[in-house]
Amino acid sequence: MKKNIINVDIEISLNSNIKYEFDREKNKLVVDRILREPFVYPANYGAIKNTLDWDGDELDVLVYSKESFIPGSQLKARIVGAMKMIDDGEIDTKLIAVHEDDYRLAHIQKLEDLPSTWVLEVEYFFSNYKNWKRPGITSVDGFEKEEWALEELEECKKLFEKYNHLSKDDFLKEMKKKHPEKYR
Repeated sequence: MKKNIINVDIEISLNSNIKYEFDREKNKLVVDRILREPFVYPANYGAIKNTLDWDGDELDVLVYSKESFIPGSQLKARIVGAMKMIDDGEIDTKLIAVHEDDYRLAHIQKLEDLPSTWVLEVEYFFSNYKNWKRPGITSVDGFEKEEWALEELEECKKLFEKYNHLSKDDFLKEMKKKHPEKYR
């Protein structure tokens, strides 16, 4: 498999207002919450197994497609970039990918090939969908190309190898001590 082709476990379908999250300790997909209206996910949202991002969860992936995939399904996706995001002071990167086995998306090989309106919609959604809790709780710090995204993926694989034995709370405590630059 090419290094930019990954298996993504879908947690949330395109246009869903239900926030599911994979619970590592329960090894289950659980309902986290219902989004406030009018927000719905602008992409299929999933994660990569055996990775650990700085927020203590698996590395997230936004899968661009016109199709809505069922939570719990898995698909092959082609990484084209990443969105740098901060969620309540924690780095919460989202890789951006397209469904590898959809012939209609074969022309999308890099971030710039995605519709610019979709990229703006994603940025708006992730900058605002939690504002009801506290304005500014999330922020999007820009988008990166495939090379940066692949480096982030490798870093998250290494974090998983080294720290997957820790609970999420213990992981965050340790990382905030060892890597304060990753937290705000």
